[in-house]
Amino acid sequence: MTRRPPFARRVGAASWRVAAAVCSLWAGLVILTAVVPPHSDPSDAGTLAIRIGAGAALSALTLLVIAVLARYADGLRLNDVGLTSLRSGWRLAVWGALLWAVPAAASFGVLALFGRPLRATGSAGELVQTVGLVLVAVLLAEAIPEEAIFRGYVTTALDAVTRGWGTIAVQAVLFVLFAGAIRQSWDPTDLSLFLAMGVGFGYLRMITGSVWASIGFHTAFQTGSQLVLSHSVIEFSGSVGLSMLALGMVPFTVAAIVVSSAGVPRWFARS
Repeated sequence: MTRRPPFARRVGAASWRVAAAVCSLWAGLVILTAVVPPHSDPSDAGTLAIRIGAGAALSALTLLVIAVLARYADGLRLNDVGLTSLRSGWRLAVWGALLWAVPAAASFGVLALFGRPLRATGSAGELVQTVGLVLVAVLLAEAIPEEAIFRGYVTTALDAVTRGWGTIAVQAVLFVLFAGAIRQSWDPTDLSLFLAMGVGFGYLRMITGSVWASIGFHTAFQTGSQLVLSHSVIEFSGSVGLSMLALGMVPFTVAAIVVSSAGVPRWFARS
């Protein structure tokens, strides 16, 4: 019978693996921020195109670092760290996106009935272009690298020292600390949102064994939030508090209830 290494040794081994993965993401995001030029209009197609290109490079770098760590430090495959193939994962990504999009749309629908509608301010073509570019930018520059690192490799590395909800809690705290450091902001309201994301996305990883559901939810949430709060093609007549209610609190709460009570629908879980 093979004995597990002492706890202190397992903590040390997990710590340097987590640090290597997280530092690679930190370095990539710092470079991405320097590469994407500031622009008075975040909906500018050129700026979004640069963001997409830089995001593609960041995603590729992140996946390469994870592949090297998984193979040579852990003797694992990408599939073993939650990075299952797109062929088997796209349904989970769609499910994750719907977990956010359906309750968010319903929330804005209710707010519209109370005189706080969400309006498109430009033409249909401008709206479609901006939504598409922002979605791809968020997917490549935020959702894939962050979920691959925290809900993928970090979660797997932490399994050497903890299990289940312990793993979810530790990676969520690391995600909060990372978000505060990279944003250079420790506002409790913002950090509580990142904590909710870390716990919720960690739970999705635990029940699916894959990062794709959290990638879908992350992409939908950040795309919707950025469009409503930062881009001129969409205008919300209510307050920031109401927008965050519809963008964050309601969808996250509904998603938690749906996932904990019903699990993953059979069609979306099918490979």
